[in-house]
Amino acid sequence: MYQKLTDTGNARKLPIPQDAWLMFQAGNHEIIRLDLKPGECIEKHANDWRIIFYVLDGTGTLIIGDEEFYMKAHQSIAVRPGLMREWQNSGNETLKLLAIKTMES
Repeated sequence: MYQKLTDTGNARKLPIPQDAWLMFQAGNHEIIRLDLKPGECIEKHANDWRIIFYVLDGTGTLIIGDEEFYMKAHQSIAVRPGLMREWQNSGNETLKLLAIKTMES
C-alpha cells in the first residue's frame, strides 16, 4: 500500500493550540508533526498510545511523571501508554518533533 506524499502544507492540521499536523494514519499507527514555539508547551496529559518522540530540531523538556528529560535534535524517547507527559519549549527556537504513535491491540 502507498500513502500519498504528505507535508505540512497538505496534511490535516490538528485542533490543538500548537502547530500540529497528522502526517500519516493507517490502522493502529499515526505520525504527528509538532512545532512548539519558544515558551509554548503541551500540557500534562496521558493517552492509550505507545509513543516514540523524535526531536527534529530545537531543544525542549519532556516531563514524564516526575522525571524530566532535556531533549535536543536527533534524540528519541519512547513513552508507554497511560503515563502522564508534558512538553515544554524553554529554548529560543522552534522545537520540532515527530510523535510516532502505535495503539496496542
